[in-house]
Amino acid sequence: MRKSTIAVLAMSLFLIAISFKPMSMMIRETWIGLEMTNRYQIDHAYVSDGFPDILDMKEIEVNGMKIEIIETDTGQDAPQSYWDKLEQVPGGDIVTVQLKLDGVSIAEPTEMWLSNRSRGSRYFSWLDVLTVRDRKTGEDFVAIVQRLTDDDGLMEERAWRIVAIKSDGTWNETNLTYHERSDNPLGVRLVAVSGTSLMAMGYYSDILNVYPSLFFPLLYPWATSAIGFILIVIATVMMVKDWTRKKKQRGNFL
Repeated sequence: MRKSTIAVLAMSLFLIAISFKPMSMMIRETWIGLEMTNRYQIDHAYVSDGFPDILDMKEIEVNGMKIEIIETDTGQDAPQSYWDKLEQVPGGDIVTVQLKLDGVSIAEPTEMWLSNRSRGSRYFSWLDVLTVRDRKTGEDFVAIVQRLTDDDGLMEERAWRIVAIKSDGTWNETNLTYHERSDNPLGVRLVAVSGTSLMAMGYYSDILNVYPSLFFPLLYPWATSAIGFILIVIATVMMVKDWTRKKKQRGNFL
């Protein structure tokens, strides 16, 4: 094998090697996202001006079931968030929230910060009610998605609870944390649709949600992967030509 062939092959393998991890992570995120989109139809249960929207009322009827959000004022005000400062409004009230289904309390009460902002809704980024249809099984259920950590918490520390209510009125509660989200891809999708994530969040990693630049992901890993595979093709052609030339030389010698 000629030195030029070895150099091209080595360069192709190097580029593919350094690009393999980020590319595989991107492909995995894309694949899971497509699976979730194809299997589940998820919509906001609340409708505002004829369009599905994030919940902005204390009581809503979904699929014949009445869901109530009972607020108890703690007498405390939430600190101003980044968005509060942008709109120059004070922080909202801190309330204890009890969920009720057809008049019966479900799940444990938790604290939540209400919003004073004109943009968004009363429960924006904290709580939403979604309707979910599993296209694979034909099952329909309602999901109440609630963030359990406050606005000032780090993304890595965030947690949510998802109360899933079946059409017969039975319900179950699932907790979701940022670090353990890979075990529950549907939960991640519900959090994303509900708007309670505060920041975009991937199923296993956040590699598809970073701010794009010329270097990432255009040059690395997309361009490096493409160039690596192109160089492999070139190296393969060069090796075939080398083998053919040597074969002819041996034939002429005989």
